[in-house]
Amino acid sequence: MTKALPNASHFDLLLKMKTGRTYKVDLCAIVRVFTRYALFRNDHIAFMKIQIAIIFLFSITSSGIAQNDSIVKTDKEEMEIGIVVVENMPEFIGGFEALQRYFNSNAIYTEKAKNEKVTGKVFISFWVETDGSISKPKILKGLHPDLDSISFDLVKNMPKWIPAKQRGKPIRCQFNLPVKFDFDQYQDFNNPKPSKYWSKKGKKKLMKICTKEFQKSQHECDCWYDFIIWNYNNMTLKELDIKEIFEKQKCE
Repeated sequence: MTKALPNASHFDLLLKMKTGRTYKVDLCAIVRVFTRYALFRNDHIAFMKIQIAIIFLFSITSSGIAQNDSIVKTDKEEMEIGIVVVENMPEFIGGFEALQRYFNSNAIYTEKAKNEKVTGKVFISFWVETDGSISKPKILKGLHPDLDSISFDLVKNMPKWIPAKQRGKPIRCQFNLPVKFDFDQYQDFNNPKPSKYWSKKGKKKLMKICTKEFQKSQHECDCWYDFIIWNYNNMTLKELDIKEIFEKQKCE
């Protein structure tokens, strides 16, 4: 089972010194550095502290924007601080549930990863450009070479997103995405048995969709049913995009 969980923020801190010079510090970049450190150490306490820091930054941002759109203090004798937060973060078309279905339907375990009973998360970072296209995907923390490669390719080939916006204008924004890989480790890979859902309700609905909506033969639908038992046995139809599966996967 694969799940995609969004986790992104974007801050700019503007520091205007007494000398008149203005410096811009990317708070988002600072948070990412410490987040990666916590992830690589598997330090959950450090990760929680970072989450609290992010919430604190949001509270500062809200206060700053309420006082002034760009500059909180205007006295030249003091340091001037302005915080700009992205008003609308980038979004996968269809929302979070559609993003989950995309990964659920396309992130297929390799036989090697299953045999090694690998479960966990692949942390990947990428940029959403102003036109919604995806660029510069990068693995922040891998899990298994096969699953890392699958996650990288899925992110790289994602359809266009709704770009982030600031004051009504599209802007580039970085996004971090944990992709979760999970499956029933007690399942017999050589002869998988349908779950309670797929043995009755799920099978009935799938066959109806397969034969009626997609006009496939009974033989083809039987093949796809077996394919789903092998790869999506711990999910339901609501968690999958059947059209995506039929178009991108092969049933042999």
